[in-house]
Amino acid sequence: MTGLVQRRLLLAALLAAALPGAALDWQATSESMGRRLGQFSAYLDRAFRKRSDGFAGSKDKLVVIVAGTKAGSGFIMRDGSRCWLYTNAHVVDGVPTGNVRATLLNNTLLSLGERQIALGRDIARFELAGPLPAFLPEQGMPDIGESITILGNSDGRGVVTEIRGRILGVGPQELEVDAQFVVGNSGSPVLNREGRVVGVASYLRNCRSSTDWSKRDTRYNGIRRFALRLSGIRWIRR
Repeated sequence: MTGLVQRRLLLAALLAAALPGAALDWQATSESMGRRLGQFSAYLDRAFRKRSDGFAGSKDKLVVIVAGTKAGSGFIMRDGSRCWLYTNAHVVDGVPTGNVRATLLNNTLLSLGERQIALGRDIARFELAGPLPAFLPEQGMPDIGESITILGNSDGRGVVTEIRGRILGVGPQELEVDAQFVVGNSGSPVLNREGRVVGVASYLRNCRSSTDWSKRDTRYNGIRRFALRLSGIRWIRR
């Protein structure tokens, strides 16, 4: 039995067992069956395609940042022909560039160049010299429900962790996510399934209220987490 036939038989069994209302008509013509199996094969490919947003494909682009008494996260991303270290501005605010320690996971200390701040957004970046492995930004609009991964220095303990979740809300400058990032993750990249950056993990907001009846028993009556988008930024030199 050829691999193709085996695959089609397996897909047929899965389709009949797993998709309500889509059981195959076993008397259907081979042409019809082939078409339906092809559609189901495409469905499986979309559902289970290899993700590119995990630690293994990102570890050479992730940075642990220590700025004075503050610990945070960062990542290397390309903008045009130049590479930059991105983080949250609040991680490095008030600290001279020479006192910001940005370390790759192979213990290489990065040499930081020009510092820029995003106008109206809590994002900072430092120019890096030389060709380096770097993320690319996502140019399209994120979707609500889209799977994301956050990789960063959770709790400021000097180790990168992987936090998966989904996008809950989309705004012109921000995303709301359910990935459970914490202090220390400030400056972490928010990656889509293709491993492109859709935002920077930035802040949590305590929205608990004992007086607002409209939020009772909803997700809005609790801790909400937000990332900043990178589209449409105006950069100023600092």
